[in-house]
Amino acid sequence: MHLVDFVNNKAMSTNRPAQIFEAMHDLVHVYRARMMEVVASIHPELTHNEVRALMFVGRHPGATQKELVQHSGADKAQIARLVALLLDKGWLQCAPHEHDKRSRCLHLSPQGKALFQAVHDARAKLAAELLGPVPEALQAQLLEMLEKLRGQLRA
Repeated sequence: MHLVDFVNNKAMSTNRPAQIFEAMHDLVHVYRARMMEVVASIHPELTHNEVRALMFVGRHPGATQKELVQHSGADKAQIARLVALLLDKGWLQCAPHEHDKRSRCLHLSPQGKALFQAVHDARAKLAAELLGPVPEALQAQLLEMLEKLRGQLRA
């Protein structure tokens, strides 16, 4: 092994955490691009932020706008505009919060539920395609490691 190769290999191994996050970052971008192609075939006007909001409300029926702000990391004004747009498109419905009359609980409309289900199914299909070659045990191990990492980052 040449000295340059040794130095490069040493630098690569000491920078492994950065490489891991770079690989995850790249993977997320490739996945997101593939997913948005699929979403465009489901509904050509559906944007990335609309998908995120619909998926959140679909997984958390009755969630408030404040919870959507916390989940998305977007500011209140952005989410207010997004929610208004989704209400106008007929994909969301809202009802007053039973304990806090200032809050509104968000629910998917029948159209929103159909979009949610189509996107949910497409995500599952794409994930199965991408992870198909990876053995189930390795998938479980990867998920466990990512959950641990997510927990550490949130702590």
